[in-house]
Amino acid sequence: MSARPKLAAQQLGEGPDLVLIHGLATNRAFWYATAVALQERYRVTIFDLRGHGYSERPARGYRPVDFAEDTLGLMDALQIRRAALVGHSYGGAAALEASGIAPGRVSHLALIDTRVARIQPLLRLHDAPVISEAEKEVAATHAADWAALPQVGYLFLEAAARMRLAGKLPQARDDFTPFGEGRGAARAARAWLELLDHTSAREELDQPGMSADAIAALPMPVLLMYGALSRCVHSGRALHALLPQSRYVEVAEAGHFFPLSRPQLVLDALDNFLCTSR
Repeated sequence: MSARPKLAAQQLGEGPDLVLIHGLATNRAFWYATAVALQERYRVTIFDLRGHGYSERPARGYRPVDFAEDTLGLMDALQIRRAALVGHSYGGAAALEASGIAPGRVSHLALIDTRVARIQPLLRLHDAPVISEAEKEVAATHAADWAALPQVGYLFLEAAARMRLAGKLPQARDDFTPFGEGRGAARAARAWLELLDHTSAREELDQPGMSADAIAALPMPVLLMYGALSRCVHSGRALHALLPQSRYVEVAEAGHFFPLSRPQLVLDALDNFLCTSR
């Protein structure tokens, strides 16, 4: 068994433990404003996933279970016996897997626009009802190469990173903002490409993870929050059918990145869920 990588993390506030997990191609800054807003009521932990931000980048270990074990290992290191786990996008896959490995350590589980591979194995470019300007540009550039593929998956994110570095990705005018805007955008895009080029991430990220039966057996309260215009919404609806104890919130006119574009809505939903679910 290989050693766990060193993870960059920070904590804010005091109270019941809450761990926020970001998705791919970003870092803990994704959740920083949310952590600040919640620190008066919770002890909030945010951290960089392996291969992201200031955390170590091992050559292998990029399956959902690896990220889940990192999360539980970080909880051990910080002496967090039990916590609510909140994950956006791939961070939700890590939170879901951790909840299956150690359900007694997870008081609440919130999945925010997370695609679950066992439920929604294919992620096609046109699965969403609305395609943003940035997505249209990427799709138009690579349509011929991708035409015969059953799914685009992380090829889209890789192509967006290369276009961001080349200055060919349109400024975001909507909810979809690959790698953000401004000075940090090129750095984030470059870091994502380095992860794909120098690790096993490209081969491992889409491993299927937990089975539907294992998901259905989860005992903790679950919040499912999905953008109505996101490709991942199919996962949210299916998870709600699997988990009778779950709350399902579908955010109208929202895509994948609504925690950034509508932060107060997410804050209110999380606060209500954590306060009223036992």
